[in-house]
Amino acid sequence: MARDGQGLELSNADAGAVAALDFVREEWLAFGNRLAEFTAAADKEEKCLLLPLVAANLVLSMNSTEGFEAAKRYVVRAKTMSSGANARELAWLAATEAWVAGDTDRSLQLHEQMVAQWPRDLLAAKLGQLHAFNRGDAEALLRIGERIVPANGDNHYVWAMYAFGLEECNRLDEAETAARKAIAMDRRDPWAHHAVAHCLEARGRMQEGVAFLEEMSDTWEGCNSFMYTHLWWHLALFLIDLDRTDEALELYDRRVWGVWKEFSEDQINAISLLARLELRGVDVGDRWADVAIYLKPRLHEHFSPFLDLQYLYGLARAGDQSGVTEMLASLEDRAERAKPFEREAWADCAVPAAHGLAAHAKGDFAEAARLLGQAMPHLQPIGGSIAQRALFGAIHLDALMRADWNDAAMAILQADERERPTVAATKRALAGLYRKVGRTEQAQAAEYQAEQLARQYRAAREKAA
Repeated sequence: MARDGQGLELSNADAGAVAALDFVREEWLAFGNRLAEFTAAADKEEKCLLLPLVAANLVLSMNSTEGFEAAKRYVVRAKTMSSGANARELAWLAATEAWVAGDTDRSLQLHEQMVAQWPRDLLAAKLGQLHAFNRGDAEALLRIGERIVPANGDNHYVWAMYAFGLEECNRLDEAETAARKAIAMDRRDPWAHHAVAHCLEARGRMQEGVAFLEEMSDTWEGCNSFMYTHLWWHLALFLIDLDRTDEALELYDRRVWGVWKEFSEDQINAISLLARLELRGVDVGDRWADVAIYLKPRLHEHFSPFLDLQYLYGLARAGDQSGVTEMLASLEDRAERAKPFEREAWADCAVPAAHGLAAHAKGDFAEAARLLGQAMPHLQPIGGSIAQRALFGAIHLDALMRADWNDAAMAILQADERERPTVAATKRALAGLYRKVGRTEQAQAAEYQAEQLARQYRAAREKAA
């Protein structure tokens, strides 16, 4: 019986199949840009069913109609190779079939079971975490990380995976410690860089975040487009909070948009960054129009409510009203067909949020505030990370302020200030609200604090230059 580099048994595997599986495990965990080399090997494989199964999961993760059709073909091929397959390989087959069928709840359950029985199967763990992430299930994300650490304590990828689960469960100190442990083991681990960025962003440690990511950025050239653009996206978020929006917009043009415009993850990085810049008063010119070209084919995909909401907002900001109208109708139909485990994400959150985002883009801020407020309590199940979902909260807050729903806006801003007291923009927004409601002394105090922070930011920028 052949074994892979993790010591896991493989049926019907020759040396070439073992090498291909070892390669794809390393490349996937490293977010590398050579995964096409594995799919080429999987396309030629005739005996070892894990190659077409891993390839199926790889193309499924691309969130495209073409990817799902390719995955179906890979699964059909894998089933012809299933004679003599071991229990782990049959579990892979069942989990992949569930994903193709749209039953990601079942797929997540199977991946958790696989990790419990075979904690050295790091690709099963990575895919389990992906399903948990796509459902906003932070507890499952962490459970999987906790399962694999004891059996893989010498593997930096595992510590990075564990760190991200901790961060999404708001265990920030532990998360940062685990991520920095991964970096101490291998400085090049991009998922560890990503986890540290999340921890620093959550605490408002923006200057430290810029310094950290700039220091690590020389290691990102071999990353795939998602990881490459997403890490630069994180740097741009720090810059926005440091009032360095000119640099953030420059990063959009040079690093965030344009690597692989057809890829869903690159698209949402672009949409989210443009939206955040506009919320801080930046004129982004005609950039929405270019992004919208690549969103138009996605009106009826509905692979994820988290993706759909950003696609729709991008179309709305580009002024494609017919596309927005068509996508809203299609999204409502998808919500009606939601399985019980996904109903909250689609019906309770995505539908009102989508209408709210469309209203915001049109300038109907009272309607946007009402509809987004209806969706906000159900936001986590749509998927994405805490930092990514914060976009929808920021748009909701903007709608509240523009609609003069002052009490609700003030409560959110005060909570934001407690969580991240170093963001000058939050204090400026609070100052404006205090003045609206006649709290002059509080407004003056907030304005003073904002200016003090801005001075610190400028001094640090000048020193760095």
